Amino acid sequence: MMRLPRTLISLGISSALSSPILLGGVARAADAAAPADKPASAVAAALAAARLPAVTVSPQVANAAESFFHYASVARYELARAEGEKLLGMTGAQPLEVLTAFEKVVADRNQRVPADRRVELYERMLSWQRVPDLKDVSAKLIGIFNKGNEARRADAQFIESNIQRLSVNRRAYELAVQSLRQSGELAVPMMIAYLKDPSKSQHHVAIRNALRDLGIKALNPLLAATSMTDWDTLPWVISALGDLGYDNAVPYLVRLAQDKQTPAQIKDAAAQALLRLNVPNPNELNAAQLFVELGEKFYYDKASVAADAGAESAHFWTWTGGTLVRQVVPAPVFNEDMALRCCEYALQLDKNRADALSLWLAAAYKREAELPVGATDPTWDAAKGDTHFFAVASGTQYLNSALARAINDRNAAVALKAIRSLQKVVGNANLFTGGDEQPIIAALRYPDRQVRFEAAFTVAAALPLNVFNGQDRVVPVLAEALGQTGKAGVLVVAPSQDRINAVTQKLAQYTVRGGASADAAVANAAGMSGIDVIVINEEDPQIDRLFVAARENVRLAGSAILIRVTSEAASAYAPLAAQNPLVSVTAANDDGLAAAVEAARKKASGLGIDEKAATDYALRAAALMGNLAINRSQSLDLLVAKPALLAALDDARPELIRAAGAVLAWMDAAEAQAGLLGKALDEKTADDLKIDLLKDAAINAKRFGNRCGEATIESLKKLIASGQSLEVRSAAAEVLGAMNLPADQVKTLILGRAQQQK
Repeated sequence: MMRLPRTLISLGISSALSSPILLGGVARAADAAAPADKPASAVAAALAAARLPAVTVSPQVANAAESFFHYASVARYELARAEGEKLLGMTGAQPLEVLTAFEKVVADRNQRVPADRRVELYERMLSWQRVPDLKDVSAKLIGIFNKGNEARRADAQFIESNIQRLSVNRRAYELAVQSLRQSGELAVPMMIAYLKDPSKSQHHVAIRNALRDLGIKALNPLLAATSMTDWDTLPWVISALGDLGYDNAVPYLVRLAQDKQTPAQIKDAAAQALLRLNVPNPNELNAAQLFVELGEKFYYDKASVAADAGAESAHFWTWTGGTLVRQVVPAPVFNEDMALRCCEYALQLDKNRADALSLWLAAAYKREAELPVGATDPTWDAAKGDTHFFAVASGTQYLNSALARAINDRNAAVALKAIRSLQKVVGNANLFTGGDEQPIIAALRYPDRQVRFEAAFTVAAALPLNVFNGQDRVVPVLAEALGQTGKAGVLVVAPSQDRINAVTQKLAQYTVRGGASADAAVANAAGMSGIDVIVINEEDPQIDRLFVAARENVRLAGSAILIRVTSEAASAYAPLAAQNPLVSVTAANDDGLAAAVEAARKKASGLGIDEKAATDYALRAAALMGNLAINRSQSLDLLVAKPALLAALDDARPELIRAAGAVLAWMDAAEAQAGLLGKALDEKTADDLKIDLLKDAAINAKRFGNRCGEATIESLKKLIASGQSLEVRSAAAEVLGAMNLPADQVKTLILGRAQQQK
């Protein structure tokens, strides 16, 4: 059964949260308060769910396994490799089938030889892995054997046989626990099924002890099992959790101790287990708060329950229909799934937990960001909505909290998602709810360009009416977005132009500018679309000045600083680099500098912008600046973006030229009108683009009058008189008319027409 969709329990968040969050209709987590557990054949049900089909080895797999083993044993390594590669390439051959085939080959061989010549499969394969001809194929076969063993350890018959051995004697118990540890979490459902079955009572004490002795492998499913309503079985689970000693169990046990629906014997059992976990007074604790705190641990990958190191998948357990049900989730999102569950539990217990809601949003965004490409997460029902759906319904207060967390964590992917959700609901009325220290303003200084751009877009789209802290950063970031080309920028501070040139040659994939001083480098970078990384030598006397410039200059605030050092370990900047993601050190020479630059950019949370995304950002920035100009924003000064807008007129992308022209049309600056006409009068400019720019120039002239010199006016009149396209000439005439020139400036056009009629 699928865990219900992250719907946060019919929250209908109360007025205390000041947000009528649309998470209504939202169902509870599937493993929470379930109907009373059904008695009956729990063991049979668990067996049926876990049982593997009988292993059938095909003749092709059997022959290939036998041939590989034979040829390898007689040192015919090339032939053995061919058989191994044939086996690896067989479509449909399952790991357990391959393992079983090899085990049969080894067993048959061992029956024919004296005891002192018998071999063990893994030992022999490892020895062949040291043979050059068999190194790769042996390693791959061992990997298949490991997967086969994993499948076998999940087999219900294997698990049940070891459960039954637990109560034979002490030696059998120890051997059975050792085997059950191989099955790990997968053994727990069967063990609990035995505990639920009165006819298996002779095994109950041994099973309860084994749950303890399984250690952390039993913790995850046991936590889910605390949702059972089988009051005869639950004390076994509670007791085992108390003995395991992991504080992850505390919220679950406190919830049981405080639940009014819980029988007295369960409350007592929970209290006793909590005592063993150093929690003497559970009634003094807040279960909802404890679940939020546990959710934080999962969010930051600090919980005791975790996916196995290096594993591709993990097990997400729910208590459903009177048994533990396992869902296999991608390992990279396991902690996020668990954090979401903790938040849902917290909201079940207290619907007014704002911290649980904001953490839920952050965890849901993080789950989306970390889900591997092409993978699916069965715990999330996408048909009920994605994170964005719930986020926009929650309102700016909780979105801002999720964004603040992402900014503080320097998690660019989560920050980007939160900002994009904010854009759908933010406006002048709710942009700055909560005071001056706003995460959306902090995002304007974020190292990653995409985060900065989306933050600036969010503020600009809200059309703020009043002054606010950080307003001076919005337009510069819009201007930076306008200049995007999709090519990362590197700024080099070096003592000579020769050194700058040498470095530039090694960084051909980047746009590179430089200077002999920090100030000179910054000045030379004025035309760059963005500065991703700044490179400087540690012995450069300008290094302190560079750090000051990076702190004070809007365009440098999010740039990574890569310091070239003699020794990374011995450098005085190594401790700073270890603490600050914007600072990196490298001892690489010029040939290795490109790799070091890319590593520094990624360390600083750079998500990267390709050409298509760069154009999209540039056009969005232009559109927002045009909207600000038309609405005459009093808090955002568009003149700051004038150089970027004028530079955009020389861009190779016609759509960007048009977008920049539309903004310049409303800008009160002489350079705006001159820039528009300069591009429009250029012979290389296409006619359709000339027309658009001339109309923009006419709008500017209508608003601000003539801002052009005589030479420009003469060129305009010449175009009107002799241009090839009537549409272009008409657009030029509109500009001239909007300038409201004296009559003597226009009479030559009229007289020229009269002359043509003679």
